[in-house]
Amino acid sequence: MQTTLEQIIEGVKTLPFEDLNRLREVIDEETNCKQKEKQANLKERIAKFKRAEKWLAENREKYMNQWVCLEGDKLIAHGTDALEVDRWAKAAGIEAPFLEHIVEEKYPFGGW
Repeated sequence: MQTTLEQIIEGVKTLPFEDLNRLREVIDEETNCKQKEKQANLKERIAKFKRAEKWLAENREKYMNQWVCLEGDKLIAHGTDALEVDRWAKAAGIEAPFLEHIVEEKYPFGGW
């Protein structure tokens, strides 16, 4: 049988003052650890995205009119069918693939 949050809250209400302080310390420690993990994860994701951007800038011409899946600066899959590229990426173990459709960049005319 699994303990619910409500059961835990009811148990906390019965704790003596000293135990409540210890519980607060434990919760603060866990909260700090989770925040640090979250920040590290975010930094890692940003670094991966920057490596992917660099890869795209360097390899754009080779994969024109194709979908590419990148894991950082590593090409995982490419092709003209986005769903197929996504399937290949997931088959390679990537849960949330970074896919990009490489097309010729067109700049809107801004003159008279």
